Amino acid sequence: VRDTQERNDYDLCTVGENSLLEFSEYVPGKKLPPGKIPSTDFSDPEALTECARTKPSKNKSAPEKIVCPESGCTREFISRASLRKHLSVHSPRDHVCAECGKAFKESAKLKRHFLVHTGEKPFPCTFEGCGKRFSLSFNLRTHVRIHTGEKPFVCPFEGCRRKFIQSNNMKSHLLTHTKANTNQ
Repeated sequence: VRDTQERNDYDLCTVGENSLLEFSEYVPGKKLPPGKIPSTDFSDPEALTECARTKPSKNKSAPEKIVCPESGCTREFISRASLRKHLSVHSPRDHVCAECGKAFKESAKLKRHFLVHTGEKPFPCTFEGCGKRFSLSFNLRTHVRIHTGEKPFVCPFEGCRRKFIQSNNMKSHLLTHTKANTNQ
């Protein structure tokens, strides 16, 4: 809860570690103030795009940054958990697929990847009459939302009530708000 509150204290450009596009993932259900994005000139689509591309700015109320200790890496994090997750990118890729040569850092990731070659789909949809199967449990969970009607990703713009099954669809939708401002 504390971590979420710290994220709420940032202006929009500093939400999470990357950008506006991740805003609703870090602050579920949070709506933007009407007509503007904090610390951004909403009427200027270029400023909005730049906000989405830039790293978090220094913020006096922001928690201390934790710097990645790997030589040559400039990434900074707001929590030790985020740093631990990131450190795996510096690990060697010792697990190599015998079929295509793609390498992975974890044997579990290689095992999951191998399903691409075998065509095995061990995750069936349990809704009556559907019959679809998936090689990844994540894809099954996303698919089930079609049956349940669950749309957990909500557009954060005030006055927009669009909801989406997948976060990528919501992120694409956010660009329509930028385009709408360009045409005004």
